[in-house]
Amino acid sequence: MTYHFLRGMPTQLLYFGVLISVGAFLVGCAVAPQPSIDVYIEAIEGQTNTKIDPETGAVTVLQKGVAVTIEPLNEVEIFELTDDPRINPYLIVGNRGNVEPIYTVFQMTVHNLDTPRVLVEESATLLDKNGAQYANLPYDYFEDLYDNVTRSENNALPTRTYPHYHPPYHSYYPYYRTYLDVAALEEGQAVVAESLFESGKLFKGAKRRGLLIFDRLDLNNTELRVIVPEISVVNSDSKQEKLKFNFDFRQVVTEKPAIERREY
Repeated sequence: MTYHFLRGMPTQLLYFGVLISVGAFLVGCAVAPQPSIDVYIEAIEGQTNTKIDPETGAVTVLQKGVAVTIEPLNEVEIFELTDDPRINPYLIVGNRGNVEPIYTVFQMTVHNLDTPRVLVEESATLLDKNGAQYANLPYDYFEDLYDNVTRSENNALPTRTYPHYHPPYHSYYPYYRTYLDVAALEEGQAVVAESLFESGKLFKGAKRRGLLIFDRLDLNNTELRVIVPEISVVNSDSKQEKLKFNFDFRQVVTEKPAIERREY
């Protein structure tokens, strides 16, 4: 199963990525987290056979007795995925309480309304306006991040430098030398295991819900399409019919980008 987004990621970055993925506080953080919505994603109206929930922004497409709903999650909604931000694997909290998502996150629900059986895969694709393709990041990707963390006797991560890597959001990344709460690390990994969308079989009336996690989009990617995992309807005669579900969105920047104005 391919778990890197399609442009690829250097393996050595896994060590660095877990610093961010655990969502741990920097040492000495005494300010309560303050999530705010600077960038959000909304469904594009007017798409064929779609229904948009005006309250949540979730968009639903119905085909052959199967309803698929995609809801883009903003910073506040990502923050609310866990009661304790220390264990949230999808964001980072700075030492002044500033919050930044690390990924582009969607919640997907598949509901088998009246078909005998539906088979759902978990590999989705995101296309940006330039045609670049990203695969969603499954549990294997996050498991590698956690497994490659090297802890000292004091639970400190050693300082590492990668001269050929220049992260796009380096201005708010935490210092390399920081202390991890091991319990929070383990709980964060459990959050990933429980929250990601998983493949499976749905009988009539059944639902399956989970998160689709993609690499964080650049701010200039204003238009995007999510192609959901492969869904097959199994009829009473055991014949399978594959269905295609595509969702079009736009990314909106509400004010000066947080990565430029926030201090960590």
